[in-house]
Amino acid sequence: MAKKNSRKDIVAVVGSGGGMSCSYAAGAMVALATEYRFTEPDFLIAGSGSTGTFAYYAAKQYDAITRVWTDTVFTSKFLNRFRFWRILDIDYLIDVIMKRDNAVDMRLVQESPSELLIAATDADSGDLVYFSDKDREDQEEIFELLRASKAMPVAFNKFISIDGHRYCDTELSASLRMHIREAVRRGATKIIAINNVVPRIESSTAMAVWNRFRPKTFRSRYKEQWKELTEYRVPAGVRVELLEPKNGTPVSTIQSTKKSIQKTYAMGYRDMLNHKGIRDLLGIN
Repeated sequence: MAKKNSRKDIVAVVGSGGGMSCSYAAGAMVALATEYRFTEPDFLIAGSGSTGTFAYYAAKQYDAITRVWTDTVFTSKFLNRFRFWRILDIDYLIDVIMKRDNAVDMRLVQESPSELLIAATDADSGDLVYFSDKDREDQEEIFELLRASKAMPVAFNKFISIDGHRYCDTELSASLRMHIREAVRRGATKIIAINNVVPRIESSTAMAVWNRFRPKTFRSRYKEQWKELTEYRVPAGVRVELLEPKNGTPVSTIQSTKKSIQKTYAMGYRDMLNHKGIRDLLGIN
């Protein structure tokens, strides 16, 4: 069990995107909660495929994380590589899986002392934006934040309207390093960073082509933020413990089988248990 610090550290847990490879973070987050009993970091920051897991985590619905990732998402209604106009149906994920069949209790999310920050990219300006669950009076709006963060341009082909702006998922809003920077900006002194992503040429190439057809203002701002990202260094005094699959995962952004998703989930769970740095950060012997 995680010990309380004599000095109040601000702890953040951050997770990258990565589509179906985010089953790795799902396993890791369940282990963090059920094995280490660490359930209320100051900040939960995620983008893209990890946002749903982080919402369930904030609500302490750990069984739902396991159920969704190891069973429910494996349906052609959600993922269908032959449905080329909408390979990933994010509307099905949000409206059926996360609202109906395995409903995220947004009341518990908002009552949690952890602030849930959901990353998305403005589809017109290119700005990376972090939305907080605590800023939303209508709990239904949090589902729309999740929808926007998961709205992959190439695989979903739909922008989501939030506060009068259109948002989507990009490699920028899925970036672990961006989330680490945001955690530091908000005062985090200890960060558990879960990286689902290993370099994959096909997804990066598809996004590069999509970016090329965005307006000039979008491309310019997007490029500017990528430059900031590559130059960013974590300041002294901030501890970051990185958890990632050493040899990649058997799934990719849009390619997986039920068995490979379950294996990736188990990898995340096991790697969290075996990570000495995270155990030390949490004060676990």
